[in-house]
Amino acid sequence: MHITLADFLLFPLYLAFFYWRAKKMSNRYEEPDLKKILLIAFGLRMLGVFVYSMMVQYYYGYGDSFTYHDGGDFFHEQIKKDFSSIKYLFLPFQETRDWFESISMDKGLSAYFGTPSNNMIMRISGLLSFLSFNKFLIISLFFGFFSFLGQWKLFMVFDHINKHRNRKLLAFAVLYSPSIWFWGSGLLKDSICIGAIGFIIHIFYKIIVLHKFSFKDLFILAFLILIVTFIKFYITSILLVGFMVMLFLIFLKSIKNKIFRTFLLVVAIIITGVFLYASDFSAQINDMAEESISQIQLYQQNYQILQNSEENSKAGFVFELEPTLTSLITKSPTVVFTCLFRPFLWESRKIIILFTSLESTMLFLTILFIMIKMGFINFFRTILTRPFLLFCFTITILFALIIGFTTFNFGTMIRYKIIFLPFLYFMLVNLYSNYLQKVTPLPVQ
Repeated sequence: MHITLADFLLFPLYLAFFYWRAKKMSNRYEEPDLKKILLIAFGLRMLGVFVYSMMVQYYYGYGDSFTYHDGGDFFHEQIKKDFSSIKYLFLPFQETRDWFESISMDKGLSAYFGTPSNNMIMRISGLLSFLSFNKFLIISLFFGFFSFLGQWKLFMVFDHINKHRNRKLLAFAVLYSPSIWFWGSGLLKDSICIGAIGFIIHIFYKIIVLHKFSFKDLFILAFLILIVTFIKFYITSILLVGFMVMLFLIFLKSIKNKIFRTFLLVVAIIITGVFLYASDFSAQINDMAEESISQIQLYQQNYQILQNSEENSKAGFVFELEPTLTSLITKSPTVVFTCLFRPFLWESRKIIILFTSLESTMLFLTILFIMIKMGFINFFRTILTRPFLLFCFTITILFALIIGFTTFNFGTMIRYKIIFLPFLYFMLVNLYSNYLQKVTPLPVQ
């Protein structure tokens, strides 16, 4: 049992400490609604920590969270025996794995130590173990609180860009959304990534838009980018692409001459095409596809073996994907649609998938509603002409493609989706706010 009586006894004490920190944060804001939103968001994230931990302990009985804790426990015990072992928290991953294998015979955990992304989470868990009496539930609280802090920073950026319009709606979408506060609160990679992304976007916004530069922020930015890159490299890559697209649009909009602006856009498209052709992009995509397919088949085999013993836990989908560029392109729309809007209500075979399907259905209806109100062409024209909306749209599509092509289980997919959902939700709230501002007449002065 990873959660013991000691976890339950310590939980209220640590929760009180984190509440004190959140309350202190809320006192910085003069607006009563911001104070309330912050504390509600904090409460939901802490609820997510507890409920998720109970689910993996008493419903599933297994999970990556337990493996990360086991790895962190190994660091904890070895450092207690010999403090010099603390160096392995900072050495290259291969050296850490060799060190682990020289001491332990646990082959299953060895595979996790050999993967940089898993190894990094176990290192973080190991560090936090000295602040939490090495208790699973308390370490999860630290993960959840970091996730909350990053999400709050991201919300403040969104609120500023949206000019404080529909603040409560934005809070419901970005902070109160069940998928985000539930799956972004456990001892998981996703909690670290979603928290780090919030800080990264906030620091970039401070530097580029608000022109507030500090070496402290620059150091934190570099550190968080490094952590995210170790855990999930594709997140860093997609964010970089999104920033490049956004900056290019800002540059284009700064050019007043429409003919020259169009010329630069055409040249950029041609150069991109030539670069992709010259770099044999098709062959690289084929190699990536073949590697992804082999991994997916392995995951499917392991998943089927594990799930065959519990009929009511099965919930997933299958993509027949050929390792070719053509197959990737032709199946991309279906993959994006699946990642954004499935599972459908009738595909729900267990209660947790039912909640996910309800949220996906609401997302689909919301997008449809805004499209009808704004008009299909105006909907996309607005996105493509607003730099930050284009950034949100770009990373949403790219994340949906990556997640959709490499994830075959609804439960896993919704966990991965929380990375881009805040950006998608903000985009919709911003579009709706702009629409309301246009159709609502100004009061007579």
